[in-house]
Amino acid sequence: AINCSAIPDSLLESELFGYARGSFTGAVRDKPGLIEEANGGTFFLDEVGDLSLPLQAKLLRVLQEKEILRVGSNKPKAIDVRIISATNVDLEKAIVEKKFRQDLYYRLNVVPIDIPALRKHKSDIPALVKHLINKFNQEYGRNVSDISTAALEKIMSYEWVGNVRELENFVGRAMINIKMHEHLITIKHLPSLLGATQDQNMDDKILIR
Repeated sequence: AINCSAIPDSLLESELFGYARGSFTGAVRDKPGLIEEANGGTFFLDEVGDLSLPLQAKLLRVLQEKEILRVGSNKPKAIDVRIISATNVDLEKAIVEKKFRQDLYYRLNVVPIDIPALRKHKSDIPALVKHLINKFNQEYGRNVSDISTAALEKIMSYEWVGNVRELENFVGRAMINIKMHEHLITIKHLPSLLGATQDQNMDDKILIR
């Protein structure tokens, strides 16, 4: 797996596709890229909508030809990789704006799965909060057993623009506010909830090829 928005383009190409020895200063040996490492398995491209157009072209070649070409090499290598990609970018709009290749979009968009924003499936919040409490109990060495009804109702009333990551950050901060002898998250432990506006562009989309 790789987050395409977290790595500069200059590094992302060699991370994805690998490089040949001598292709640039410091390339003292051949190095397979992450897609090649996933040969025979599954590769997850997170934030694929942030890929630059040149990298989109190279990825398209991988999908079309089922082969990888390392940076600085002229010897393609056959691969068999299932690609799962995710983005919160409106790719159809990006295509119109010439920011995303239409042919790559159709190659990726074989089995689309739309994941609605958290505010659109609030019924999942109680289960998510309990899961996060258990997670942070282990990470922080706490022994929190539950959350009060009033605290949960306040969480349920919030419009979660940042989706599950925002909820995770929020619950994590609440857990830090609990004293070691306390075992229940209440209103007093909750960090302030900033007013949020609806942002339909925050919906995630997963594309499976």
